[in-house]
Amino acid sequence: MNLTQRNLVLLVLACGLAVPTYLQLRSEAETFVDVGSIPLMFDGFTSDNAGSILLAAPKDEQAAAAGQVAFDQLLLQYSENGWRIAALPNQVPGDLVSAPVLGKMVESEVFQHLRAIRSDEEALVQPDATAEQLAEYGLDDARAFVVKVTDLAGRNVVADLLIGKPAGQGAQGTEAVQGVFVRKRGSNDVVLYETQRPWPPQLDKQRWIDRTVLRVAPEKVRKLSIRNLSTKGRRVVFERDRNEASWQCSDPPDGRGAVRQVEVEGLLQRLQYLAAQSLVRPLDRAGDMADYGLHPTPQVEIALGLDGDEVVELRIGNRLDDRNEYYMMCTGPEGMGSEFLVTCPSSVATRFELDVAQRLFDPKPQ
Repeated sequence: MNLTQRNLVLLVLACGLAVPTYLQLRSEAETFVDVGSIPLMFDGFTSDNAGSILLAAPKDEQAAAAGQVAFDQLLLQYSENGWRIAALPNQVPGDLVSAPVLGKMVESEVFQHLRAIRSDEEALVQPDATAEQLAEYGLDDARAFVVKVTDLAGRNVVADLLIGKPAGQGAQGTEAVQGVFVRKRGSNDVVLYETQRPWPPQLDKQRWIDRTVLRVAPEKVRKLSIRNLSTKGRRVVFERDRNEASWQCSDPPDGRGAVRQVEVEGLLQRLQYLAAQSLVRPLDRAGDMADYGLHPTPQVEIALGLDGDEVVELRIGNRLDDRNEYYMMCTGPEGMGSEFLVTCPSSVATRFELDVAQRLFDPKPQ
């Protein structure tokens, strides 16, 4: 076979292979879905302009009742310090009003969903549903969960969603669909929002709250004082210069010698991040701190002196009567304390009830 014949054979083979390849590519093109082109229920929604979020669920006893529906509600408000629990209009502020909210919780439980709900024909279950059909899907006003987002100015609603029954309710096996039925306020089109995660979000305020009460870098601490039951009311103070790593104590407990550097550093490591078990109420509405064992002499009192002469103070007081927790408060510069009276688990209280003389000092040389 000469070169010309060989080239002719290769050309025929190439053409033969090109046909099924072309058909395959054409088939894939017909089934390919450009995610960016799918119509969304809240097209262009962005969390950048969100100023408040109202979450509301009909009270169980009202779900099937006619007339005005009563709701359990949670209102979140955005400020320069992040998201916080807000007071509901025309209601007495609760103990957790102004409590900080986890930003990542707002993102995962609200914003991610609002950015993802489709409104194309694939997602449409029942166009222009009747009142009876809406009730079947749990999307009438007496049954639907409400997610309403208002802009920063508080004048415009940027998303108003009604969430109904789970789509896979009662279904089993591979035919079960994961998701919920939803509709946009003002529309009777029932849409299936497919999601693997349980939704709608829960209204329990404690689940939304950021319980962080202390976050401080140990290397920023220049002074540490501790007073607990073992010190018998005396503050034991450790200090180090800005350019020094070693801790010094000018007035150690009787019979004790050099500071145990590793133990003091270990104590600081335990102090660099503290989270509360629960938030009780704002400090300015908590009343007399003596009632909680936080004044004048708490069980544990720790003060941290930071660069720039800032001071963070942590106090642990009485044990709660009904559970194994202790009252705690932490005050300091913004971002390093809490505006709330909180509780901590007993493990945190035990962590700082150490014998200061024995743990943080060597014996005095004979």
